[in-house]
Amino acid sequence: MNVAFVHRRLGPVLTTLILAAISSGCAKPVKLVPVEGVIEIGGKPAEGIVVQFLPQASEGEKRPTSFATTGADGTFQLSTYDGKPGAVEGTHNILLADTLEERPAQGSRASKPPRLDSRFGTITGGLTATVSEGGEPIKVQVPGIAL
Repeated sequence: MNVAFVHRRLGPVLTTLILAAISSGCAKPVKLVPVEGVIEIGGKPAEGIVVQFLPQASEGEKRPTSFATTGADGTFQLSTYDGKPGAVEGTHNILLADTLEERPAQGSRASKPPRLDSRFGTITGGLTATVSEGGEPIKVQVPGIAL
């Protein structure tokens, strides 16, 4: 593209806008697909679990995270942090956090044990799922903590 020709014909403001669009790569919108599923701990549906899907992306690629909190039957429906329903297609790391976990004051003991191992709250916790268009509900099964 001859920048001088564009500048003479379209003017400096329009030339700047065109060059900005070309250099930015004109980021395309991300397609979201509906995602529902269930979280089970020790084989039983788990209420009050925050589930977060973090897309595994290539270097420099930006893809939104999706999340939900499970209902009484352990089910969830994902949406992005800006309120759009679903998640992007592809493989995701899954993070879990228990909203019903007892959090005693510092130095005090909890009266009941946690339901989740703390590793499931990290990206290296080993939980993954693949989101695909028209896919089946996602079942996330985690072992309960052995006491």
